[in-house]
Amino acid sequence: MVMIKSLVFDKDGVLLDLIETWLPVMQGMAEYTLSLVPADSGRPVSRAMLLTSVGINDETGRVDPNGLFARGSFFEIRAVWQTLLPAGMINLQEDETYRSEVKNIVRELGRGNAVAKGDLLTPLTLLSDAGFKLAVLTNDSEGSARQGLEEVGVAHLFDPIIGADSGHGGKPDPSGLLHCCTMHGSAPAETLMIGDTSADYDAAINAAVRGFVCIADDPAHRPDAAIAESDVIARLSDLPDLLVRRGNMT
Repeated sequence: MVMIKSLVFDKDGVLLDLIETWLPVMQGMAEYTLSLVPADSGRPVSRAMLLTSVGINDETGRVDPNGLFARGSFFEIRAVWQTLLPAGMINLQEDETYRSEVKNIVRELGRGNAVAKGDLLTPLTLLSDAGFKLAVLTNDSEGSARQGLEEVGVAHLFDPIIGADSGHGGKPDPSGLLHCCTMHGSAPAETLMIGDTSADYDAAINAAVRGFVCIADDPAHRPDAAIAESDVIARLSDLPDLLVRRGNMT
């Protein structure tokens, strides 16, 4: 049996609580974007419309696990929002003032608000001490990812931490995952991806890694029916026991 050497984790929804950490940021971004829409534009746009378009129910705070907010990047979110705005408005991808203000919103509403998805330090330390090399691969920016992981006290356990802006593209492109393998000196066949969305699963398939472990409250919420229900866990604290059952850890 090929031994697993590397464990590569998605961040939001796996290490950090996606809703608690990011919902206020997304609501703030939507409000700012709306403030730029002229009152006489003739095209009604609401905060709820913007958030719904990326998989967030603004009224309940519920998130579609396969929606763009859960699996995509800010670049992709801006592209969708652009289609809902009146013609002739600023280009959300290119306008430097808009992008600068969004960065300020992320800093102001996101800094100090990272919420861990359960106990992280205990299982991650156990995995590191067992000899696994740990990495993070997220569609968030690298700087934001580092900040959030530092806030919950686990950043020191990961190397590398790869974001969508780190030069390897975003998931489901396999480049970032393959870069993690290279940094660890591990072959894809010696690597597991741990994630919660279709972007994570597709990156694992595209990189041909050994397997995929899904974090989901209910196996029915796994992003693909091809993922065995036995490889679905609710929290990271369940990962060491799963690896023992899989024969990847003693």
